[in-house]
Amino acid sequence: MRHQLIVALIAFSLICGYGCQPESGVEHDAVLMTVGQRELRQDEFNRAYRVYRAAYGASQEEDPTVERASKLRFIQQLADQLVLLEYAHDIGVEISAEGLDNAVEDIRAEYPDDLFEQMLLENAINFHDWKESLRVRYVIDKLVRQELASNVQITEEDIAHYYENQASDQLSERSTTEGEAADQVDQMIIEQLRRQKTEEAYAPWMEDLKNRYPVKIDQTVVKQIIANNGVSEDGGEGRVR
Repeated sequence: MRHQLIVALIAFSLICGYGCQPESGVEHDAVLMTVGQRELRQDEFNRAYRVYRAAYGASQEEDPTVERASKLRFIQQLADQLVLLEYAHDIGVEISAEGLDNAVEDIRAEYPDDLFEQMLLENAINFHDWKESLRVRYVIDKLVRQELASNVQITEEDIAHYYENQASDQLSERSTTEGEAADQVDQMIIEQLRRQKTEEAYAPWMEDLKNRYPVKIDQTVVKQIIANNGVSEDGGEGRVR
């Protein structure tokens, strides 16, 4: 899990504009998308996508149709992330330097010897860039908690409905639990319901943000990105909005 977090942050650091330079000339430096004052270039996407594929073990011989869909999906994920960052900036959501330093130390403490540094080195990412990408992730997490999770209300009816839909053996186990243990179970249920309601609220909230912060995506660059997959460009399914 921690390894995936490290690699995911590495991928994100490649698309946030933190000192990344085009790796093979101007032809790969076209702007893929723009959100407010933020830009994501084709070269940054390509580098991020390679790390993303490596992190999840994608095969080099992956079916072209699957590869094409994967790239389109990744483009949309990055567009959503840039929208969230622009909104967070506008409403002043940030992470303190002390909080970020503590988070860095917590992560590094879980790696023996110099394994943490080795992982960064293997992916050609310096520590400063990785730390900045961690800050970005924490900003987005804080934004979601502030705007969605903290506003979720869990009612007695929600809890009762949860128990009504559980298997009989789970209900029997809960009925025999007493005292502090029962309170812990109730708290776990509340947190589970809170996560569920937050997830349900996320899609319409995100859609509203994308209307307020429109993403401009150059479809010509999108076609260049997926051109090597050997898949026809006909039809609207390959269009990223």
